[in-house]
Amino acid sequence: MGIDRRTDPEVGGIVHLEHFNFEVPDHDLATVFFMGGLGLTRDPYKRTDHLNMGVNIGLQQFHLPRRGNAPPPFDGEVGLIIPDLDAIKTRLERIAWAGHFDGTPYAYEGLGDTALVTSPFGVRLRLHSPGVLPFTGPLGLAYIDIPAPPGTAGGIAAFYRELLAAPAEVTAIQGEAAAVVTFGPHQSLNFRERQLDDYDLFSHHVCLYVTGFNAVRREMEKRNLTGGSGDRDDAFFFTAIADPGSNEVLLGLNHETRSLHHPDFMRPLVNRWPLESEPFSDQAEIQADRTRTDG
Repeated sequence: MGIDRRTDPEVGGIVHLEHFNFEVPDHDLATVFFMGGLGLTRDPYKRTDHLNMGVNIGLQQFHLPRRGNAPPPFDGEVGLIIPDLDAIKTRLERIAWAGHFDGTPYAYEGLGDTALVTSPFGVRLRLHSPGVLPFTGPLGLAYIDIPAPPGTAGGIAAFYRELLAAPAEVTAIQGEAAAVVTFGPHQSLNFRERQLDDYDLFSHHVCLYVTGFNAVRREMEKRNLTGGSGDRDDAFFFTAIADPGSNEVLLGLNHETRSLHHPDFMRPLVNRWPLESEPFSDQAEIQADRTRTDG
C-alpha cells in the first residue's frame, strides 16, 4: 500500500533536504541564469567567495562550486516551486535574446502551470506554480529526480526505510518504476529506474538533516560507505546507497549528512520574492528595451 501524504504526513528520520550541489565552470553565467533569470538570490553570508556560490530558494539552496571543470552531466531533474512563472519566462526570454545562453544547452518549454528549463549547465529544472504540488511556502526545492539502474527501486527504498527511518515507497512515475523517499515536509528524492550507460553522478551531492545522527553515522561506517567528515562532529558524507541486506552498492550518490545541531540547520535565508519589490526594476525594464532597440 502506498504512502498517502495527505492523510499520513510522516517525515521520519530525514527532516530536511537543504541543498543540491553541482559544479559549474562560470559564476558569472550562474548569476545571469539563477539570479537574473529565475529571480533567486545569492546567499550574502556564506559561499560568497570566488570558489563557491550559494543560491537561496526559499528554505533550500543550490551550492555551485567552481573548480575549472566542464559541467558534469546529470540525467535527472530538479523540481522547484516558483511563485510567478510568467515573470520567469519574460526574464529568461530577455536574457536568451541578448545572447547570454548561446552555445549552452539552455532550453525553455512552457507546460501550463509548469515549465521545463534546461539550465546553461545542462541541469534540468521543472518549475511548478504554487499549489500544483503540496509544499510549505511559495518558493523552494520540492524534489530531485535521480536516474537509477533497472531493478534497484525496491532496494533503494529499503535502504532509506531501514537505515535512515525515512518513509519510502516503490511506485511508478510516468511509466518508470521509482523509489520515492521522503526527505522533509513535502520534499522527496525520486529514484527513477532508467536504462543508461553511466550512472556516475560526478560532483553532485545532496545535503540532508537527520535525526539519530550518531546511529546513522555508525551504521554507514560499519558498512564502509562513509567518505570523510573532516574534523566536524555534526556532519559526515556517505557515498552510496546499498542493499540493506547484502550491502551491495545499488547507486553511488554523495549524501552530506548533518545533525540537527549543525549551525546551518534552518538558518534564515534571504530571498528577493516577490520580484515586484526588487530594487531598480524600472531601470532593468528600460535597459531591456534599450538593448532590444539598439539590436
